[in-house]
Amino acid sequence: MAEQPAPAAGKSPAPDPLVDQPKSGPSTIPALDGFRAIAILFVMCSHIGLEKVVPGQFGVTLFFFLSGYLITTLLRREFARDGAISFKAFYTRRMVRIIPPMYIAILLAIALSASGVIYELDYRGLIFDFAFLTNYFPVSGIPIGLWSLAVEEHFYLLFPAFAALCLRRWDARQCAILCAVFCLIALGLRLYEVGRLEDFTRVNFWTHTRLDSILFGSILAMWNNPVIDPEDKLPPTMVSYAIGVSLLLVGFAIRDEAFRQTLRYTIQGVGLIFIFNAAIRDTRLAHPILNSRILEYVAKLSYTLYLVHVIFIYAFKPLEPMLGQMGAGLIGVAVSFVFADLMYRFVETPLGRWRRGVEKGWKAQAMQRTSNQAERMNG
Repeated sequence: MAEQPAPAAGKSPAPDPLVDQPKSGPSTIPALDGFRAIAILFVMCSHIGLEKVVPGQFGVTLFFFLSGYLITTLLRREFARDGAISFKAFYTRRMVRIIPPMYIAILLAIALSASGVIYELDYRGLIFDFAFLTNYFPVSGIPIGLWSLAVEEHFYLLFPAFAALCLRRWDARQCAILCAVFCLIALGLRLYEVGRLEDFTRVNFWTHTRLDSILFGSILAMWNNPVIDPEDKLPPTMVSYAIGVSLLLVGFAIRDEAFRQTLRYTIQGVGLIFIFNAAIRDTRLAHPILNSRILEYVAKLSYTLYLVHVIFIYAFKPLEPMLGQMGAGLIGVAVSFVFADLMYRFVETPLGRWRRGVEKGWKAQAMQRTSNQAERMNG
């Protein structure tokens, strides 16, 4: 890293956006909560009878891109600050964040199935659900979108080591180029699978064919990151919005199934690079909307909402003859919000507090070891 000029006498050095992460955490990255809320709203609306007008699958793609961007930004900052990436801290954060709510949701589905509230599950397949293999072995029929969590978990298993290796050997721009190469490989794998399979609808769910939707977010985090790289190399804000939205509309408009399972995800990933970059930098138009309190609240509950909303939609299906699909579905969504709020208060928040305490203890121990080593060397 290039040496920074010394600050003028009497002045504090300007914060380095690569190293000085906001103290309140990653959610302080502008617009991310808004995008997270929009993603879960797309998914839920598509499950209550609006799938012909609301592209729920795009909501998952939006989640993927956001995860890639956020995780890579945090890893890039950590490497710049510490010269390394703590795998122990990374995997602890991911496990505490992902596994307890997911396992609770699976147990909820099992309980409702066993009691006859929802349809019968194939319990022999639950081992694949608990092991994050649902996207390759969808055996149990559980009404949770576990396939996307499997894709993300596989990314989390592989990416920290990949990022550490890349950042140690190359600069961030070269790392972004390597991510782009893997995006092209994923596109090639989709084209291959669609060409060889008669029924290629499962291509949408596999890690090796969908990992690029996450890596497109990593590309933006490594190159032209709006919270790290002050110089914007993409077109001005409104032009970027126009390019990004146009690319998304192309992906929505073309209904050919082979296109939808192949090029659509690539076009959407490129479009989201333009939209995310513009929105995170856009303090005048995007921030007041995407940082609003209502979207922040929905984003806070989004993970549990994703896990349980289909379960509760199925639980209230008996009301469809009286209320219609949307009416019964809205009741299921409302119950999902109540459940997600309770989960956030009594599971996610205490676990997050415990995890931060553990990490603080690790840092204190590391500092103590460093201090002891220094004393021995000086002694």
